[in-house]
Amino acid sequence: MKRLWSFLNIFEESIMVIGMTIMVFFNFFNVVCRYLLPQTPFSYTEELVILVFIWVSMFGISYGYRKGSHTILNVFTNRLPFRFQPFVIFFAAASSAVLMLLFAYTGYRMVMNQVEYEQVLPGMRIPMPFVSAAIPLGAAVTFISILKTGFEEMKGHFSRAGEKKEAAA
Repeated sequence: MKRLWSFLNIFEESIMVIGMTIMVFFNFFNVVCRYLLPQTPFSYTEELVILVFIWVSMFGISYGYRKGSHTILNVFTNRLPFRFQPFVIFFAAASSAVLMLLFAYTGYRMVMNQVEYEQVLPGMRIPMPFVSAAIPLGAAVTFISILKTGFEEMKGHFSRAGEKKEAAA
């Protein structure tokens, strides 16, 4: 199981690093060309940046969940009495998981619709399903990350509860 999480971390980090590099390079190069040349040779850069941004965002959500980057929830949860904290952790994980299932379902329907109507990006002529596939794929990976993180948070909470009982005894 550790190999799977290690692979997902490397995969998501690669998507994010490569994607951010592509976005910065093409945006910068497009701006430079816009000011130096009478007409920019890169009319497709906006489409490319949006395409890459969607992929980076969807896999970044999963990566953030797995790394425990939802600090607002932690701040809120830690202010509650200890016995109510598991309910908030469970509610947050369950509602996030349901949201990702909805994303995956509607994203899948959107991709199938785009396949049926053979939609393509107007500038780059890339099939739209390639762009939109990031939504159901990212949502599915995020769903798995939510379950893993929620389980680990609940496990950590109950182990802290055991430590408090031992300290009190």
